[in-house]
Amino acid sequence: MRVVSFKIEEDLLELLEEYARRKNLTKSEIIRRALEKYLREKPDMKPYVGKVMKIYA
Repeated sequence: MRVVSFKIEEDLLELLEEYARRKNLTKSEIIRRALEKYLREKPDMKPYVGKVMKIYA
């Protein structure tokens, strides 16, 4: 996998960290799942999402 960095507000990061602890998941896994879900729900992205994204569970 490739590494991507981005900026995030402190309060959102705290929510992400708490959720990751409770679900025993990495922050990266949560972000990947959320991004895939977001893109799958966009009608104009449907032809692309299945071709370029793999989610590892």
